[in-house]
Amino acid sequence: MRDLTLLERIYATEKGEKDLDSYNPARAQRSLVRHLTAMLNTRRGNVPIAPDYGLADLTDLGSSFTEESINDIRTELERTIRLYEPRLTNVRVKFAPRKDLPLEAVFLLEGEVLTEDGHSPLRFETVLDAAGSVRIREEEDTRGYA
Repeated sequence: MRDLTLLERIYATEKGEKDLDSYNPARAQRSLVRHLTAMLNTRRGNVPIAPDYGLADLTDLGSSFTEESINDIRTELERTIRLYEPRLTNVRVKFAPRKDLPLEAVFLLEGEVLTEDGHSPLRFETVLDAAGSVRIREEEDTRGYA
């Protein structure tokens, strides 16, 4: 069940789901995407029991992503994920601009997740729009990145 968050485990148990004790890579990846999306769309200071949970307010950047702001965002993403998503290790965030998304900052999130067979690499595309909203695309959508 280490592939689910605590709340997901409670919900799955209440629903009577079976086979929660065995590791399921697809379930783990979906859980990670859900948590990363929720966490990166939470503004820091909005969770009373963890005031540093989430990202700083990035809306003041607007659509003018500069080299300096991109590096600040990259650092902020990496820090937040390392601090609040313990299932991911060796987290690296790289700026990966896309010509088809000129008004959005695209980052490639790479890390490793512990599976029954050892550490397994994961990659997600993380897209930040001018309003500060974050979208996560799962690994199968981001194949082709090195």
